Amino acid sequence: MTAAGTTTHPRPSPGGDEPGRGAALVAERTAVRPAVAIVLGSGLGDALAEDLATDAEVPFGDLPGFPPASVPGHAGRLRLGTLYGVPVAAFFGRVHFYEGHGVGATTLIPRLAAAMGVHTMVLTNACGGLDATMRVGQLMLINDHLNSMGVNPLFGWRLPDGAPAFVDISRVYDAALLEAARAAAEEAGIDVRVGVYAAVSGPSYETPAETTALARLGADAVGMSTVPEAVAAAALGLRVLGISCVTDVAGTELTHEEVLAAATGAGPDLRAILRRTIPVAGTKPATA
Repeated sequence: MTAAGTTTHPRPSPGGDEPGRGAALVAERTAVRPAVAIVLGSGLGDALAEDLATDAEVPFGDLPGFPPASVPGHAGRLRLGTLYGVPVAAFFGRVHFYEGHGVGATTLIPRLAAAMGVHTMVLTNACGGLDATMRVGQLMLINDHLNSMGVNPLFGWRLPDGAPAFVDISRVYDAALLEAARAAAEEAGIDVRVGVYAAVSGPSYETPAETTALARLGADAVGMSTVPEAVAAAALGLRVLGISCVTDVAGTELTHEEVLAAATGAGPDLRAILRRTIPVAGTKPATA
């Protein structure tokens, strides 16, 4: 058992050598050995671009198994470098289930991160607020999630003995990292929420009945990503911090362009929180 609550149990895998080949490709292009992987969601890439000292950049299309980027606001590039004194792998964009590549593709980022030796993942996203008291541009720290995508990201994964990937995900989001992010927000004078994120398959936005149902189930925000990455990361023994940016509040009509604009506006707050939190995330958890 580690200090973060992960275990030394054998880790599951869907098979295939794409992560290993991807990690080898990255190692050929840079001496950076990342401790933290960060995924920058819709419109959030600009928030950290200036602070990241990039040593190497790899398009998603060059990474084994990765499809090229197809979603506006997702550059589809992996940058290796140093962020706030920590060696990081920064994914500018992600693979979404709604892009049609299958649920396995949504776990490519955490699988590659684990193969590169990363021990912590920071996942960011744009989301819709389900609580009328939320405001556009507000950040929400994720303390739990609802998987409403209709498929499990560990579908087809196996443990080394051939058994299905029966893994405990009761503590996907690391409590210590959540507290560090909350404290960072307080120190910076940023009003953040802490809540439950619901993931749906997309790409259409939710109907009023769907938003009402998700809120009644206990969700505070809804989006189309993050959960597959978080579950896969937890299954691989990585610590996870999740941060959502509220780009709209339930009951309003929405376009993707408005999502990107709202997320971009929240960039300074995200930057302020991560400037204080990434150094904490970069500290490798002690093992018992």
